[in-house]
Amino acid sequence: MNAPEHIERNQPDPDGLDFDALRKSGLAMLQALAGENWTDYNLHDPGVTILEQLSYGLTDLAYRSEFPAEDYLAGPFGQIDYARHALHPADEILPSQVLTAEDYRKLLYDSIPEIEDVWVTREEQGEEQGKERGEGGSPIPGLYHLRLKLRDSVQDDLSGQQQDALEQRVIAQVSATYHAHRNLGEDLGRVSIIATRPVYLQGDIQIHSLRDSALIFADIFFRCALQLMSGLRIEHYREASEAGASLAEVFEGPLTLHGRVIDVDGRAGPGAQISLAKLIALVQGVDGVTHVQRLSLCDQAGRPVSLDDGDATVLRLRFPEQAQSHLLRLHFASAAVGHDAAAMAGPTGQQRLLQQEKDQAMLAEAREALRKVRFEFDTLRNTQQSREAIVPAPTGVLRALDDYYSIQHQFPAIYGINRFGVPASAPLQRKVSARQLKAYLFLAEQLMANYLADLQAIPALFSLDDLERTYSSQVLDDQALPGIEALYVAAPAQIGDMLAQIVARADHPDHRRNRLLDVLLAMYGEEFSQKSLRRFNFYQDRHTAKWVLDNKLAFMRRIVGLSRDRATAVDVTRAHQRADGSLNIAGVQAKICILLDLPLHGPGAALSDALLAYRLRLATDQKISTDHYAGIARHLLHLARREHGPWQPDPSPGPGEPAWHAMPGGAPLPQSLLTQGVRLDNYILEQHGQQIHVHFQTRDARLGIVRLASYAALEEADEHVQQLRNFICRLNIASEGVHLVEHLLLRARRPGGMTAQGEPKGPGREGGAGDFHAHRISVVFPAWTARFADLEFRQLAQETVCRNLPAHLFPEFLWLDFVAMRDFEQRQRLWRDRLRAHVPGQDSAALDQASASVVNFLLRHRAAARSADRAPAPYWV
Repeated sequence: MNAPEHIERNQPDPDGLDFDALRKSGLAMLQALAGENWTDYNLHDPGVTILEQLSYGLTDLAYRSEFPAEDYLAGPFGQIDYARHALHPADEILPSQVLTAEDYRKLLYDSIPEIEDVWVTREEQGEEQGKERGEGGSPIPGLYHLRLKLRDSVQDDLSGQQQDALEQRVIAQVSATYHAHRNLGEDLGRVSIIATRPVYLQGDIQIHSLRDSALIFADIFFRCALQLMSGLRIEHYREASEAGASLAEVFEGPLTLHGRVIDVDGRAGPGAQISLAKLIALVQGVDGVTHVQRLSLCDQAGRPVSLDDGDATVLRLRFPEQAQSHLLRLHFASAAVGHDAAAMAGPTGQQRLLQQEKDQAMLAEAREALRKVRFEFDTLRNTQQSREAIVPAPTGVLRALDDYYSIQHQFPAIYGINRFGVPASAPLQRKVSARQLKAYLFLAEQLMANYLADLQAIPALFSLDDLERTYSSQVLDDQALPGIEALYVAAPAQIGDMLAQIVARADHPDHRRNRLLDVLLAMYGEEFSQKSLRRFNFYQDRHTAKWVLDNKLAFMRRIVGLSRDRATAVDVTRAHQRADGSLNIAGVQAKICILLDLPLHGPGAALSDALLAYRLRLATDQKISTDHYAGIARHLLHLARREHGPWQPDPSPGPGEPAWHAMPGGAPLPQSLLTQGVRLDNYILEQHGQQIHVHFQTRDARLGIVRLASYAALEEADEHVQQLRNFICRLNIASEGVHLVEHLLLRARRPGGMTAQGEPKGPGREGGAGDFHAHRISVVFPAWTARFADLEFRQLAQETVCRNLPAHLFPEFLWLDFVAMRDFEQRQRLWRDRLRAHVPGQDSAALDQASASVVNFLLRHRAAARSADRAPAPYWV
């Protein structure tokens, strides 16, 4: 079909930003404003000329606002700094952590090449402790049993000792991989290797002579062996994408390195029945096979085998060592290749011997061909796949968006404001009129130039950079706007500073950045609301909006891990760092810390160490007299100066005061000073004669207002108050955090073991061990800091935990004072050390003892909290 010989008519801009729409809108506005004072709107009117030039300038702004999004973010050579803009490719942001048993299966299959298949089942009661399956009961919630089938190729020709070493090494790798991706409220009960039962192919298959019979035999054996050994396959990422799979489908579940792991037959377990019809269909599809006359599985003696042998063993297809008549036979049209008893019945003994030699030679060739096919299959499985081909990083076009070209260039020369200006011979009045018009138009042009500067600043606005302003401006020079520099009252650099100050009056960078970051968060389906948290900005000198902004930036910098690892638990087999170098804490713990602005402590960190590091011990106000506050304040100031300055000797105590630095157990720190000392309004400076007295309002009815120190100058008093307050804030911040204790990890490992005094042995019903261990987590907070002593903040903290904790987990909250927290952290440290050192199958008495210590502590404080009604009723979210 020939193309139409005409030019398509320009369609009006749907947003009304084309020239005609802007001119029409401008004229309507002028008529409404001018009324009877201006009635000539023809083309020759100077006002109409100015309106048309401004409309033309606005169309250029609209044009530069419609480039592809990539162009606004593009840097040199069109490359985009995606990390700067918190933009992540599909292979980073789409994969999730392990969520289901099938995810564990695919991850282990991809990570450990010795595994042929793996099945994940729930551990039965008593199995983990070595009891017989028949003695077991209901499954233990969250406890898994992994059953492995090893690849045939890695077990061939191994001695018994070598086989045991291989199995132990694979089990260790499986355990390490599982714990690196373990979810909250789950644990590994045990790992076992499933025994295999050798079987052979039996039957008669008709083939044609266009393909080598050895290759056909090898192909038949490989396909059947693959069907028997595993239902999992590795698919190239490129192949999956070309087959029409979306990125969400390709990267569904955990990220696998060697390709997309798919389950081709949905085999439920190792005992799932093998479909003989599927084997026949596989053989029928082999190149060279014309007809499958008979096919079955048998043992070495030719006896038929059951295709459903329960969960005890799995079938393993063996390649025949010698040609035997009762095994697989390949027939041509009128003869057999392999093992044709009928063909050997009549010939002489020499002919039979010759046929056997041919059969054995064919098996040798088939064995060599099979070795090549297996090598290709193993190479495909063990080769890491590149994901760049299916997830290309978009690029843009680097554009000078802020390059401004004045509309005054387009005015007729008679106006005298374009680059030709007014002739030198023109009268003074005309020169003055031209300059007045230029200055009049400058206001509109500066706004348009600033708009282009804002377009150029889009990469900074939608980034994780620390910005001080969100509106931009630029200075117009003579090249952009002819003759403008002569009208400036100062040098262009000073004009730029003036413009920045004017723009800053309308700029609210913290609020605008918060809204822009909300856009980035919305792309990942996240919401970061800290309206309630704004009321608890006790420690930061920054403005509250800036504080919230910094927290939101920290959240965005970790968006991949926070969204992917929300349910990930701590790796109990490692100490402070995971195998990838990241901090070894639960994913939800990291998210909670950012949302509540808590420091990210490592798994071995103790919150009580923050005070003990300075040899401080928390004391109640009843044990501290008003006279001691001054000495304690001097001691804290000394610690603050020593922390940031040169070493200083310990101060001498005042009259009647003890040597605080030498007191057994450390210097006492009054609870009121720690919690109320973070607020500047609690410090009162009063002048008495030539001295400035510093008083402190304890907010305690018994103590009231106490005096801390006296100074000769107001500046010195103010400086010391700031130092004291900052040091107290640092003590509070360092003491804040959260501990998560998974109850399932506290179970008894040995038969008949007890994890707590009076607790039933094994899983039970309401109030028993099963009720305590199943899907429960203890969330432990310190109760002695300024924010955590506030009951409203405690409620906010508990709501934050419940909103972000996986829905199937039941949180139990404990708010501990300093002494109780110290006791808990010592018990927890011992328990974690023993848990990390524990080897499954060995004596677990030491681990059970440490677990019982933690369980007893949790039960005792849970009961105390409920009886005192100090904790809200537990609830599910």
